[in-house]
Amino acid sequence: MDAAKQRLGEVVGNVQNNLTMATESGLRVVRQYSDEGRSMAMRALNEAQSEAGPIMRNAWTNFLQLVHRLKATARNVLDPSVLIEELRIIFRDEIARNNAFLVLIGLGFGTTGGFMLGMWIARPHLPTPIMKSIASTSFRDPDNVVVCQTAVPQFQSASDILVRVRAASLNRIDRRIAFGYGRTLRRLIRCYNSTYDPELPLVLGRSCAGIVEAVGNGSKSGLEIGDEVWLATHWYEPGVASEFVVVPETRVSRKPFLIGFEGAASLPYSGSIALNLLDSYRLNEHTCSGRRILVQDACSPVGCVITQLAHKWGAHVAVTCHTRSVPVINNLGAADIITFANEHFRSNFIDVNVDKSNFINELTSREKFHFIFLTTRLGYDYKFMEKFLTKDGVIVDAVEPELSTDDYGVVGRFFLGTYVRFRRALAFLCRTNVDWGGPHLCHRMLERLAGFVNDETLKTVVDRVYTPSEVERALEHICSEKSIGSTIITFR
Repeated sequence: MDAAKQRLGEVVGNVQNNLTMATESGLRVVRQYSDEGRSMAMRALNEAQSEAGPIMRNAWTNFLQLVHRLKATARNVLDPSVLIEELRIIFRDEIARNNAFLVLIGLGFGTTGGFMLGMWIARPHLPTPIMKSIASTSFRDPDNVVVCQTAVPQFQSASDILVRVRAASLNRIDRRIAFGYGRTLRRLIRCYNSTYDPELPLVLGRSCAGIVEAVGNGSKSGLEIGDEVWLATHWYEPGVASEFVVVPETRVSRKPFLIGFEGAASLPYSGSIALNLLDSYRLNEHTCSGRRILVQDACSPVGCVITQLAHKWGAHVAVTCHTRSVPVINNLGAADIITFANEHFRSNFIDVNVDKSNFINELTSREKFHFIFLTTRLGYDYKFMEKFLTKDGVIVDAVEPELSTDDYGVVGRFFLGTYVRFRRALAFLCRTNVDWGGPHLCHRMLERLAGFVNDETLKTVVDRVYTPSEVERALEHICSEKSIGSTIITFR
């Protein structure tokens, strides 16, 4: 047992001795390699310093030489005699002078153009002001007339006038426009307009009344901010059933002082049509006396105006209307009223068998007429209607005619576009505005209407007043047989 312990102690001692010797040997090897590495690093650093010295000195010398050359060149360049000599060499002939002149012009234009382009790109993008409008959003959808947000119109000339609309009237022509009336011609007119004006949404409304908000600095109308005015616009132009409208000064006038905005909005468009027709056939206070005049559908806005003026001027006025309209039409001065109780009384005018038509039977029992005014779209046979006229009698159609251009194909639109360009060029040369059809609308006509209203020769007939949110009901009422006078949309 003791021998084994002694043997184990000898083994442990040998192992410890071997470990100690191995450790000392490893440390000697590490010290040896570290000494060699330090020696190699010192030699490399000494060699780099010895080689970098000449390189740095050469670089510094080259830099000083470059500075001396630049100084010498600068002295030569800034020497006036040298500059004069160089310029003389450059402009030694006319070709060189012309080229230098063109270069200077190019630099000038380039610098100016670049500056203007930079200013345009850096301009602040202000939000476009918008307003509430009654507009058509398509030409096919039956529910295409809605209240929408459109951009506030901008001045197109220095004589334009901005009006805040208080009330606008919707007419049957607006319903036709909403379903595409005049779309082809309107699109071509817009294509050759200098300003971008999207086709849709298309604002409706042919006449309105409101307050002047701004006047162009070139206007000679005498209107001022705050004046109460009324105005009318053509079928091929954007409508006025919106919160703001911009119109030329020739299309706006002070409204009658005896009526409010709703009453004033009912008259400009329909009244202008009526006056145009009466003037065309020389019917006035001096020539109407003793004339027999028939007004078909005296309930229409145009019929109301013709009935009143013809009566005031001494004519015998016979009218047709719905039974519910009799009190109103009688108050307008009609001497003879042909009524129809049927809500859809158009069937009473011209039937397939005209001999049995109630309308024809009524006319047969009366004396012949000098004038027959047709104010609504019905399928009349003009040749047959002539039997109820005197020898020199005339049938006058007050309804906006159908436009054949709405059905034009590619070829037709090409020739129509050529015609539009020619008319616009001719108007530009003659400094006039192009008239594409419809009644003559101007401030003089509006002043005449205002005079008739102020002297109580003419009364305004307003059937219903709606808000913009009730536009669908307003259009339904306009197209109904029971409507009387004008239908108004108020923007108060």
